[in-house]
Amino acid sequence: LVLTKYGHLYSFGLGKSGRLGTGDENHRPLPTRILGSLTKRRVSSIAAALNHSLCCTKDDGAVYAWGSNRFGQLGRAIVNSSGGNDTNIKCLPKRVEELKNVFVVIVAAGDSHSLALSRRGEVFAWGDNRSGQLGTSHKCSNSSDNGIPGQNGNT
Repeated sequence: LVLTKYGHLYSFGLGKSGRLGTGDENHRPLPTRILGSLTKRRVSSIAAALNHSLCCTKDDGAVYAWGSNRFGQLGRAIVNSSGGNDTNIKCLPKRVEELKNVFVVIVAAGDSHSLALSRRGEVFAWGDNRSGQLGTSHKCSNSSDNGIPGQNGNT
């Protein structure tokens, strides 16, 4: 991910799992601007992990996430599907709705978890917690509860 001084977000590289946020899983050898819900927004913080990415916006502190949601790291409930389509892949940035009333200033992405710091100093963590990376005593993996920031002690 690349963030310009104007708050525009670009991505390039391998597009597997929608991690580039360009709307598909195609590879991009050159920087491509991420649009969709970020078209008219200025981004202030970015984070990229192996299969998912995050950003927050300058004007309202909104958090957006895209890529793989296998462990709930996008802040959405995990969908278990028996079909061939992976419904846990999101190829465009989507707002993390559970944080809509929180002004976030910095985001971070771990291998299969995500974090956000609010301007009030609150830390929110969600996603995989098998190794305790969310900072809670509740260790589990692939739980829909871990995919929702602010629930079950994930703050």
